Amino acid sequence: MKMKGAKMATRSLVFVFFLCVPLVFISPASFSAEGKLLVFGRSQDDPVRAIRDRQEFVDYIAKKLQPLGITGGKILVVDKLHLLARDIREGKVDLFHDSVVPTMVVARRSGAVPILRQWKYGEAEYDSVILVRKSSGIDALTDLKGKVLAFDEPHSTSAHVVPRMFLTEKKLKLVQMNSTGGAVPNAIGYVHGADGSAPNLLITGRVDAAVTSSRELQELRPEVRETLKVIAKTVSVPRQLIAVRKDIDSNLLKALREVLVTMDKDPEGQQVLRRQQRTTKIDEIPPASMEQLRGIERFVFSSLAEQVDSW
Repeated sequence: MKMKGAKMATRSLVFVFFLCVPLVFISPASFSAEGKLLVFGRSQDDPVRAIRDRQEFVDYIAKKLQPLGITGGKILVVDKLHLLARDIREGKVDLFHDSVVPTMVVARRSGAVPILRQWKYGEAEYDSVILVRKSSGIDALTDLKGKVLAFDEPHSTSAHVVPRMFLTEKKLKLVQMNSTGGAVPNAIGYVHGADGSAPNLLITGRVDAAVTSSRELQELRPEVRETLKVIAKTVSVPRQLIAVRKDIDSNLLKALREVLVTMDKDPEGQQVLRRQQRTTKIDEIPPASMEQLRGIERFVFSSLAEQVDSW
């Protein structure tokens, strides 16, 4: 979600596209209830990619909802979570999906309700690992005191918030650093990288430890993976959530849920899911996971409140 170069000038600009006509801007008036369009929201700094990756998915849903008067679908793309929350509050977005932390932040700020779990990359849940180099002499979490740890971007579920929550529960002090050099005695210094960059900071020797998901670790080249070791693993959390605005029509919500949870049983739906980030199915959020989500939300807004405003 970070903006670079010329994109900085458009940080607050909202990109809205018709699914069937990419790169066409839509005026706010197009979001009227009479339009019967299903609007999918996405917070991402690359609107073209956001549309490309989700167009077929939203088209399929809209087609299945035609008996309820849905005439089509479109995607509204913004570059910040607080902008997505605003558009949900204003009724401009019907549903969205994201990993746990962004979803719970948007839900808290907009009243949106997580309703289903999406098995992105075929995973119902995923966990985070804390990595070090095998040659580092670091064998336990307490050995990280006086060292520097790399997180990914602040809103990352698996590469920041969940492992940070884990370290906090272990009573380990974390202190943010301005650079990868130096360390803080009796505390773990940390830096934030870009999406997916934490392992690279570790591999290239710029930090002493890094966090990532177990899946990302397995996708490293074998010869690189062999130089690393896991010193801790977090609890698992739902891979991805689908949420809706709180005042969505009850009949539409019922039908929407039915469409989503049966996609994997429809040959066409299976193909659409597979091309939607290799999703294998969509199902109900387990009750235990719902309690876990509330705990993560409390941690974010109690411990990371100052950061959340910039997400």
